[in-house]
Amino acid sequence: MAPYADLAVDSVEWYNLHAESVVERHESIRATDANAWLRKELPKSPAFVLDVGAGSGRDAAWLRSLGHTVIAVEPSTEMAAHARRLGRCRDIEWIDDRLPDLAKVSARNPRFNFILANAMWMHLTPDERAPAISSLIGLLSPGGMLAIAFSQGTPDANGPFFECPGEEILDIALNEGAQLVKFRKRLPALMSPPSVQILLRQPN
Repeated sequence: MAPYADLAVDSVEWYNLHAESVVERHESIRATDANAWLRKELPKSPAFVLDVGAGSGRDAAWLRSLGHTVIAVEPSTEMAAHARRLGRCRDIEWIDDRLPDLAKVSARNPRFNFILANAMWMHLTPDERAPAISSLIGLLSPGGMLAIAFSQGTPDANGPFFECPGEEILDIALNEGAQLVKFRKRLPALMSPPSVQILLRQPN
């Protein structure tokens, strides 16, 4: 599939260069609004949660406020720096790691009850998607949930990214043994919720 944007610039490098504007845009949307589609699906009791591509820490801080133990993964040093300035590192462990393998996280052999991958999937190349799904599903505890949400958006706003059909993610995940809980597609619009929302479960 052809990329929407020139991938000569690595996505992490792009976020380092544009962190301030990205943070401003993300912080203009409340975590409760951005993740409203998950309201009924989040763990009801304190759980072990992973936020992949945590950015400014908006969602990680929200998940922590619900009583969960949160690990936030963010490979962009500038985005992580903004998270620190916003006070999003209190009681949250931050790890400099990235998909598709999440080597540092995986080395600990953890099992998460819930994994959130919000607004980052479009940065993975087609060759990285299957290994990324495998990595994330492998980190789930039995009955654990994986939530993937993203919008194709526009290249200027979102940096280097590839077209990423939601159906492709679903096919890969089902082949990995995951169960589908929810699949939604929305037409992208300015300040809208992500255009693709997928919730998967690791069988018990």
